[in-house]
Amino acid sequence: MQPESRPEAFLLVSLSGRGLAQAAARAGRIAVGMDGFADRDTCDLARLWQRLPLDENGDLAPLGLVEAAARLSPLEHCLGLVYGSGFEAQPELLKRLACGRQLLGNPAEVLAESANPIGFASLARRLELPFPEVQSVPPADPAGWLAKRAGGCGGHHVREAAGIAARPGVYFQRRVDGTPCSLLFLADGREIRAIGFNRLLPAPAQAPGRWAYAGAVALDNAPGGVGPAVQAAARALTAALGLRGLNGIDFVVNGSDWSLLELNPRPTATLELWDVNPMPALFDLHVQSCLGRLPVALPKPEASRAVAVAYAGETLRVPAGFPWPDWSADLPRMDTLLEPGDPVCTVHATAADANAAEQQALSFRQRILERLSRHGEVETGRARLHTQRVSPLLSTTGQN
Repeated sequence: MQPESRPEAFLLVSLSGRGLAQAAARAGRIAVGMDGFADRDTCDLARLWQRLPLDENGDLAPLGLVEAAARLSPLEHCLGLVYGSGFEAQPELLKRLACGRQLLGNPAEVLAESANPIGFASLARRLELPFPEVQSVPPADPAGWLAKRAGGCGGHHVREAAGIAARPGVYFQRRVDGTPCSLLFLADGREIRAIGFNRLLPAPAQAPGRWAYAGAVALDNAPGGVGPAVQAAARALTAALGLRGLNGIDFVVNGSDWSLLELNPRPTATLELWDVNPMPALFDLHVQSCLGRLPVALPKPEASRAVAVAYAGETLRVPAGFPWPDWSADLPRMDTLLEPGDPVCTVHATAADANAAEQQALSFRQRILERLSRHGEVETGRARLHTQRVSPLLSTTGQN
């Protein structure tokens, strides 16, 4: 499609963009986008979609990204830029990408401030929010400490602190035990509107790390009665940073106590848990909140929903004609080579309550891995070099 023939569209950019593409499609908005996978269903949801290369840390590679966006979404055809994960470690890249476009989200400066572990810890203390101790040098006794990469996302970068040396971009945080949770909320720069609380699922044995994102289940409220305090924290962070649009905060609950872990000043992976009827389209609410208009009130979904990420436990090649079930998403293309620890897909479940939805999602996750193992080609002595998902650089299928 020639640039002059392209319709006006929103530009979506994220490390994994299917959630944003799905939200735009539910809202009936025309979108084009770029992410690191260009999975089958993502391409089907957007007018155009491009796969971006990833760097050695699994982040979006900056080389050529701005130029690719200019070809995909020329400034005169761009209705606005909506971004997801992948820019936390490189906010300057976001600033370059947003130049000449309406940024529908928090500016690069807010992203940089929230991704600076020492600075964010100082902000949390100033706002009197419970927050674990952080430092830039290894603790004298590493027991009970974690090593993290500043600006990392998805949890793949988190490790036990023992044996980790000080180096640029790495910081150390005291581990907080308890139930990991999150809050998804809208902000207009001053006030917030809570969308919903979530409980994060523990990483399965196949995941690339103990703290890798493995999915979540939507909750009626935060455990331990800490919901009001967490919402107050979101409100304080919004006032301090001028947050806009969809945001998320991660926290841990232990009994009736809680501790803030991090702020994600962008739409998070739990967006898809709540972007269902009777909830209004969250993509539109994100845009309106960025423009300073919050909804007065929001309904709650009638059923509970959960998502779980399936990770490969062995080297697999996705076979031609593999029958992906309706409850799966983030679908790799035929002949994609998956190494142990690679994400395979996401599964969705709906049930009467949160526990039932979680159990159904975990069952679906196991079922999809068994199906792939049974139908797929298991690599034995070859193809040990990790390859990224094979997909066309540009898809023109999808939204009408």
